[in-house]
Amino acid sequence: MYLMGVLAAFISPATHSLSNIFDAYIVGNLFKKVSTSIFFSNITNILGLVVLLMMGDVHLLSQQALPYAVLVSFISVFYLFPYYAALRETDTSVVAALFSLERIFVPVWAYLFIGEVVHSGQYVGLGIIIVTTVILNIQDPKKIKLNKAFWLMLFSAVILSFQGVLYKKVLQDTDWLSAAFWCFFMDFVIRWLMVLFKPLRRDIIAEFPKYKDNFGKFCLIAVTDQLGTLAPIYALSIVPVLVETSVSSTQPIFVVLYGIILAKLFGNKFKENLSRKDIIRKIVCFTIIGIGVVLAVGA
Repeated sequence: MYLMGVLAAFISPATHSLSNIFDAYIVGNLFKKVSTSIFFSNITNILGLVVLLMMGDVHLLSQQALPYAVLVSFISVFYLFPYYAALRETDTSVVAALFSLERIFVPVWAYLFIGEVVHSGQYVGLGIIIVTTVILNIQDPKKIKLNKAFWLMLFSAVILSFQGVLYKKVLQDTDWLSAAFWCFFMDFVIRWLMVLFKPLRRDIIAEFPKYKDNFGKFCLIAVTDQLGTLAPIYALSIVPVLVETSVSSTQPIFVVLYGIILAKLFGNKFKENLSRKDIIRKIVCFTIIGIGVVLAVGA
C-alpha cells in the first residue's frame, strides 16, 4: 500500500511538468495579465469535476473538514499569481525546481498541525533538495545573487507549504474522492469570482478570442493539471506529507525531458534554455535532487 502511495505521488511531477510547460507558453505568448491566464486555465477544469462524479460516491464534507477545504481552494488559486509571474522571469524547469522551496516549511507544519514525525534520514534528504534548489538558481556564482524568480517562488512556496497539511486534515474526516471533488469545486467557483471585478472582466472579454483559438491546448492543460492534482490527494491518504512533497521534487527533471522532446518536434517555443552547458548543469542538480528524494521517501 505504501508503494502505491509513492507511485501515485510520482504521477504529480510527471503530469504537472507538462502543465508547467504550457503555463509558461500561456503567460509568455497569449495573455498579458496574470489574472486573465488564471481565469482561462480554469474554465476547462469543469471536466475534472465531471470525471470525479463518475468515479464514485461524493459525500458532503463535515463541519470539521469544510474550513480546511476552503483554505486548500484559496491556496490553489492564490499561489498562481507569483508562480505565473516567475514563469516570465526564468526557465520553466528552474521555476519547477523552485517548488522544492515548499519543503523547507512542510515538516514544520506537518509536525505542528497533524503531529507527523519522520526519520532523521528523511530530513537529510529534504535538506539536500533545498540546498540543491538554491544552487540551481544562483545567477552568478561570483556574486551569489538570486534572481527575481527565486523570491516570487519563495512566496508561492510558503503559500503552498500549507496545502499538503490542510489536505491531510480534510482526509482525516472524509475519503480522498470527496476531498478532491469539493476542493476542485470551490477552486472553480473562486476563479469565476474574478468576473465581478470590472477591470478583470473587461480584459477577460477582450482576450476571449485567443482562448477560443487555443481551446485544445487548454483542454490538454486541464487534463495534465488535474491528474497532477488528484494523484497527490490519493497519495496523501497513504503516505506522510513530507514523502509526497519530496517525490514531487522530481518535477523539473520531467520539465527538461519534455522540453527537449517538444523542442525537437515544434522548435523551442517554450521558455527553456536548452544549451549543452545549461542542460548538463541542470541534470547534475536534478540528479542530486533525486538522491534527496530517495532519502526522503525512506520506506
